[in-house]
Amino acid sequence: MEDVRVGIIGAGKVAQDRNIPRLKNVPGVRVTHAWSRTPETARGAAARFDIPVVVGDWREIVDSPDVDAVVVATPPVLHLPATLAALDAGKHVLCQARMARNLAEARRMCEAAGAADLVTALYPPMPGLKGDRMVRRLVRREGYVGDVTEVRVAAMDLPTAVLPHWRNDPEVVGVNAMILGILAEITNRWVGPAASVSAVAASHEGSGPVPDSISVSAELESGATMSYHLSSRASFGPGSWVEIYGTRGALAYKLFAEEVMGASGGDEALAPLEIPADEARAQTTDAEFIAAIRGGPPVSPSFEEGLRYMELCEAVAQSATSGQQVRMPPEPKMDAWGSCLP
Repeated sequence: MEDVRVGIIGAGKVAQDRNIPRLKNVPGVRVTHAWSRTPETARGAAARFDIPVVVGDWREIVDSPDVDAVVVATPPVLHLPATLAALDAGKHVLCQARMARNLAEARRMCEAAGAADLVTALYPPMPGLKGDRMVRRLVRREGYVGDVTEVRVAAMDLPTAVLPHWRNDPEVVGVNAMILGILAEITNRWVGPAASVSAVAASHEGSGPVPDSISVSAELESGATMSYHLSSRASFGPGSWVEIYGTRGALAYKLFAEEVMGASGGDEALAPLEIPADEARAQTTDAEFIAAIRGGPPVSPSFEEGLRYMELCEAVAQSATSGQQVRMPPEPKMDAWGSCLP
């Protein structure tokens, strides 16, 4: 396929800042269609990036014979229907995070992707991406920390969005909250998945059913102990970190700053670690998606990786709701924060 024609479902800020300009930089790619919940936004994107067709219904993109692939860059509420419709119409799909509203939806997306001879992929988060390959090498192949015994994850700061916001609408986000899914995606790659989860959650200052404070205790499949503490109501909070401790050493990754500290063996204290240039990972997913359509390697994160972090999000919501420990992987029970599936 010489040319790949791409339709944008959700032509808002994320698509305009990332997907559209990056796709237009790939030779042979034409962004041909755009839709947004707000028509003015779609028309603005079309004018800015010379997109020839603006539609009033995203299904027009899915049904168009002039579209080969779609980028779903909407809030989670539309990820399932747009993905299923696109795959059914024979379109390749690149979907923004978070993957779905809940585990039931993520499973349906995975099943549809598995049944289709098409490329599907998810967009990786920026925090933790640059040093991802280095950390995986150090922890999983080189034994830099030895046997992992403790993992501590923190994301504590003040809110970046003014309420009300769609991120605080349970009908839109489902069981997602703050950056829990992002953190689960990162830690799944670095230290493996959880075997059990116990969680408490709270909502402050009128944020509604979607919590703005979550504390999680988890046992990893490896036997290590992990804790998550997330809050968007923490004045002077420490920001976002992943700390990995083991029998031989330790790593501390400051996520949004992409700074890594480490100590191993006979080291006396944590010291900065430089991310090697040949291992530094960038958010080049749009180009990788096109390459995969043209016969290149699969894109990571895959829908299967998305399913794994949605399992953690679901388990946290179930545990916080029931007050009980949840074994992994959980069975789908939650529709959204505050509501269970029928």
